[in-house]
Amino acid sequence: MKKILLVSMMALGLGTVTLAKGENQMRGNRMRMNSHNRCSENSVEQQKIRKAIKDNPKFDQWQIELQEIKVKLMKEMAKDTPNFSEIEKINKEKAVVQAKMRTERMRIKYKFDQQIEDNKNN
Repeated sequence: MKKILLVSMMALGLGTVTLAKGENQMRGNRMRMNSHNRCSENSVEQQKIRKAIKDNPKFDQWQIELQEIKVKLMKEMAKDTPNFSEIEKINKEKAVVQAKMRTERMRIKYKFDQQIEDNKNN
């Protein structure tokens, strides 16, 4: 009896998670369609932005830093008694690097948006 109850609870939980994921995707698609973004998701402008981000050497350096931080975090967590104040410091380092990456992406997108505006005005 317990096995049947357990299996039915798992099936119910899995169905709920699947439904929730689908609902979030639809909400995201609606937001994308309703947004006032100047370029569609796969347009030429978007591809140029992706290429500019990919070709930026800062992102390569930041990716290396993130990998090093991940290794430090894994080493700390592998200890018998991890020092959570050290883990907090490592997580803050990671957040700073991610914030730098996010800011640079915003700069690149802003630059491309300005170019698009300038082209429309000319």
